[in-house]
Amino acid sequence: MTRERKGQPSKDVQVTIPSNAEYREMGMGRYIIDRPTHPALYISSWPTPSGLNTLADGGPYRLPSLNYNSALVVAIGNHYDEGVWWRIQDMLRYTEEKGYVVALEEVDDMSMMPTDAIGIMRGCAAMLALDSGFEWCFMVDTDVLVEKDTLVRLLQHDRPIVFPYLNILKDKAPGAPVSSPRLMRSGLGLQPVKWAAMSCMLFNTKVFNCLDHYSWHGHDLHFAQSLAHFGHRIHVDTDTVVDVTRGPARHSGKQFDEMMADIRRNHDSFQNDDRDRRPPPGFDPVFGEGLVDEQGVYWATEQWKHVVGGGSFDFSVTEDALGKEDGAQETVD
Repeated sequence: MTRERKGQPSKDVQVTIPSNAEYREMGMGRYIIDRPTHPALYISSWPTPSGLNTLADGGPYRLPSLNYNSALVVAIGNHYDEGVWWRIQDMLRYTEEKGYVVALEEVDDMSMMPTDAIGIMRGCAAMLALDSGFEWCFMVDTDVLVEKDTLVRLLQHDRPIVFPYLNILKDKAPGAPVSSPRLMRSGLGLQPVKWAAMSCMLFNTKVFNCLDHYSWHGHDLHFAQSLAHFGHRIHVDTDTVVDVTRGPARHSGKQFDEMMADIRRNHDSFQNDDRDRRPPPGFDPVFGEGLVDEQGVYWATEQWKHVVGGGSFDFSVTEDALGKEDGAQETVD
């Protein structure tokens, strides 16, 4: 049997979509999604064929990994510090050149409460990588300056969990450790640790089968304890060094008013700031690797150009599209 969709405008009703100028006059300019640097737009770049084709496949006996030698790179948010975006792009290209299948996904900022948001976002990243059939998941915060070979170097260890060595450029809590035992310098090879700062992490996605949603919430030690209950231990590759622009926020050491002021400032920035997706300094659009689109966004290759809307308003809908939906019907078994 069939039934008409409810809530659709009648064919006799004239639908008028305001122009962007009219929306701006109404004070709604910041909701207009008309550029790939808009805060409500997210990058979702998947190769073809890819795990995107198998995402949420309902097969009862799925293999742990459907795409071997594949890695999903997940940016935890998209509010990048300067230089982070183009470095991720260059890392994707280099990893692909080394024979891996790679994809990029930005996780939406779920909450302005930092201690809550980061756990939700990392949990979503884990489930996305696991359910879409990737063998590896590389989570990277938006203040981490990866090198082009960072992911390849970590993959070559073939360990369930490997972090790079973090070099904090501007630590908000100078002297505070980022691992235990504290790794005082790089160049010590692969080192097992009890815990480490979660700014940049590589996982074999089979590890995610051990973790429930609450494992991602709390501090770094809590996460490491959750892994240890299932026999997993974090290793830090001290020969693979990445710079971190700001370092861990360490909200627990702040006064209440100071923490709330940070949250308000971050909220305003997340809602209003354009996203920094500029090319590397001195990029040559003619002879350099990669390309810059008409909006000034840098892409490692043409195939990575894929932007999706994540905002409340999407003004790309046309009257023609609405007209096509008027007569849409759905079949009910």
